[in-house]
Amino acid sequence: MSKRKKERARQRELAQDFSGVNLTPDSFHAFYTKFISLRFPMKIAQVLELRYLINHTVDKYKEPPATPSYRQFRESLQSALDSFAIDNRRHSERMLKILSMFRDIHYAHSIASRDAERRLREAMARNRDEYAKAVRYGLFFIFAGVSFIVMWLAMASPSVIVKLLPVAYAWLALRYFHKLPGLEKEYEKSTLDVNDVLRRRVDSLNWKTLIHKLALVLGYKRVPGVEVFDVDVDHDQINRSAYH
Repeated sequence: MSKRKKERARQRELAQDFSGVNLTPDSFHAFYTKFISLRFPMKIAQVLELRYLINHTVDKYKEPPATPSYRQFRESLQSALDSFAIDNRRHSERMLKILSMFRDIHYAHSIASRDAERRLREAMARNRDEYAKAVRYGLFFIFAGVSFIVMWLAMASPSVIVKLLPVAYAWLALRYFHKLPGLEKEYEKSTLDVNDVLRRRVDSLNWKTLIHKLALVLGYKRVPGVEVFDVDVDHDQINRSAYH
């Protein structure tokens, strides 16, 4: 196997490895991008690990009250499941619960992401205010210092205060200008943090792809020509782990 093929195989294995991923709002981007990009076949151990992650999480999940909006959501998903030919009632109910869990996790993820973005942008706005204030005060003390130097030169016998004030103003101006590099660095860091928050935000769920890959991974559906596992195994035996 060439070096390039080995690297591709390694990258594909990493893309299908869910061992360090959790189904939580904080790590939802990592899970969702991995899951939605899954390519088959996968290694058996990776499929079983992924099934355990999904089933273990959904077993602890409590569905929301049966409000009209939630019933409408379930009905729309049920229509989608029917279109995917998931006829087994038990599988269908399990899928509805899993998809409901995904919706709630995604909602919490979106709220947390937008809150993080808001806090960062507020910090960036305060940073720009501090930066403008430092520049303004620095320039003020420079002009004040220059003014007293002119007074000093114009006076026949300037007082000690007139001589000391330019030094004091120069020190104050230097103090304010000294803050500028630090403020600029903080602003650049906050900009990177905002970009990272936006990059990791899942704006919307691709329900069609999500249902399709969930059904395949959990063994609820078989598609001719698509092998979920990369070796010849007893599929019925493996599918008994679809729940646990």
